[in-house]
Amino acid sequence: MKTKSIQLRLGMGALALGISACGGTKSGDENEFLAGVPEVGALELSITDDAESEGLATPDDQVGAVANDVLGSITERLIVPVQTAEGLASARQAALELNQALRDFLQPIAALVRNEEPTEVADNVAQWGPVTRGDTEYRFFVKKGLLRRFGWALQARPDGSSAEFSNVAAGGIQVGALSRRGRGVVGVDLDALASVDPTVGAQGKLLAAFAHGPAGTALAYGVRDFARYGDPTPVDAAFAGVHLSGGYNRVRLAYHGDVPESATAAQETVLARVRHHRGEGGRADLLAFGGDIADGKFWVVSECWNGDLASTYRIVRECPGDGIGGERCIEQSVSGSAAACRADLREPELPPTDAEAPMPDPESPEQDLVAPTEMPSGEAD
Repeated sequence: MKTKSIQLRLGMGALALGISACGGTKSGDENEFLAGVPEVGALELSITDDAESEGLATPDDQVGAVANDVLGSITERLIVPVQTAEGLASARQAALELNQALRDFLQPIAALVRNEEPTEVADNVAQWGPVTRGDTEYRFFVKKGLLRRFGWALQARPDGSSAEFSNVAAGGIQVGALSRRGRGVVGVDLDALASVDPTVGAQGKLLAAFAHGPAGTALAYGVRDFARYGDPTPVDAAFAGVHLSGGYNRVRLAYHGDVPESATAAQETVLARVRHHRGEGGRADLLAFGGDIADGKFWVVSECWNGDLASTYRIVRECPGDGIGGERCIEQSVSGSAAACRADLREPELPPTDAEAPMPDPESPEQDLVAPTEMPSGEAD
């Protein structure tokens, strides 16, 4: 499947955290400011928890020693078979592209702070850098507040430049039981980052809210004009992820990709709701339009897969835009049997036809979690 992209449209607010004094100190085994530093494992979208297929966190993405906790999926991996259900493969590609976009700005942070004391500390603000990474000079600030609250900002400029540093990302967190896990927000301007770092492989802007707790992780993304490079059509959409501690993942995505039952390789816009029980199987319900699909029509695609991620049931129907899933839908193709779907996944769960519309998730441990509508300040609110 030729799946690509997603996007966003968010201006980053100016943020300048001045530093004047020096001398970082450690608290225990780790500098006290590191508890509020963002990392990939806290923000990644995962469906089957396969690191390679979904671009999940690796040791290179970690800021410090992360406990083997129930909040994320850093240490749990599956071996992916060669033949993966089409609906799952396309959704995992979209998740991978979002996770790689996160990595574009989070890895420089990890590289700056890992095993390094702050360059300077003034009162409750620590600075790392400036340091050069490839062709780009970075510096990173963390501001510590009360009640385990932290704000942070990442700035960058071309190496060797005398220009002012640009703000490329900012966010904040109230840390919970584990460092770098809790409840908070993140914003990143990939366009600003790409203008100073030629290695960045995405464009657009991302805004996200996250919450980690004993029941699992909830994520809410707003993506505007987001695409991996090479995709000519960005997407504006709301993404979401619920990763329950028992191994049940629920993800909402939007992307461009060819629905294989369509007439040509032209890419359709696909809105997806994907549910997966780790090691047992899952289901994708997709709404596709554009590309080879007639104006005013949606293709509704539902597919189930087993614990080996192989398709056990797939049905494609063409529906009028005002009657999705109704009696006026016309079956295009079907394979397998609906009875092969897990009992709790036999009913479709279709996403809204508007990629940016809210989609409440009854399984989410954080029902009130929504992506921010503007760039985080970077303050420790």
